[in-house]
Amino acid sequence: MLKRIITAAVGLSLFLPILFFSDKVPWLLIGVIAVLSFIAEFELCGCFGVRKALFISIPTYIFTLFTVGYVAFFTYFVPGKPSVAIFAAALFAYLFIVFAGTMLSNGRARFSQAASTIASTIYVITGFSAMILTRYTAASGGIFTFESKAGLYYLLLVFIGVWMTDTGAYFIGSAMGKHKLIPVVSPNKTIEGAIGGILGCLLGYVIYGLILKFVVGVEVNFIYLMILAVVVSVIDQIGDLIASFMKRERGIKDFGTIFPGHGGVMDRFDSSIAVAPFIFFIVYFVNVNLFVVA
Repeated sequence: MLKRIITAAVGLSLFLPILFFSDKVPWLLIGVIAVLSFIAEFELCGCFGVRKALFISIPTYIFTLFTVGYVAFFTYFVPGKPSVAIFAAALFAYLFIVFAGTMLSNGRARFSQAASTIASTIYVITGFSAMILTRYTAASGGIFTFESKAGLYYLLLVFIGVWMTDTGAYFIGSAMGKHKLIPVVSPNKTIEGAIGGILGCLLGYVIYGLILKFVVGVEVNFIYLMILAVVVSVIDQIGDLIASFMKRERGIKDFGTIFPGHGGVMDRFDSSIAVAPFIFFIVYFVNVNLFVVA
């Protein structure tokens, strides 16, 4: 437990400044997300047993970095709408190379391994790319300037939701948990803990909204914020269960060891990559302004 707390404290002390200064040095946030994406894919290739199958792993790493870079290019260098045709061509090239390499591998890799790697790759890079898009894309299809803090307020919803859900689920589950949630996937998770996670997210979002309103001077729609908290907490917990299911199916405890006491990038960010796209879709498509920045 002490190791987990120390790792979390060190991680937060490094990550929070990167978030708060993402308007002044956006390339730093983008670079960190690119590195996390690459490490996550490295862990997934190990999980599915294809790390040494270079015809699968190398195209996966390249496509991951290409996608994050492509998203960053159209938010940092040339703000605008990226070409769907170019991305579709890159995606097809990735699929074709991996499938062809697997077919020609003479049994060194199975199609099920290749398909699992591809599916998880798309899932993970969508989550990490959504973090970049959320930080620099405004509601209703507009674009925030890098000097604006509005995108930061939306991006913080991702991490506050995850942290507070995990905290609420841990403490309520430890104190009151009796009824198993999905024991075949995660034996330790309980229904009481899941409800505690929702309550934790609600509390975190309300406190966050109050800080923004009375300290920062941002107008906050608390009704929408509380509704969002419930949905985010549910998605958070489902994302965590998805990662647990992957590990249980492959017979591993953690995806990696980069974070002592927490595991790998996938272990630490499994919920964040599920929540981030949802926050982005709300910000970009639904036209619900949670925050009004003067």
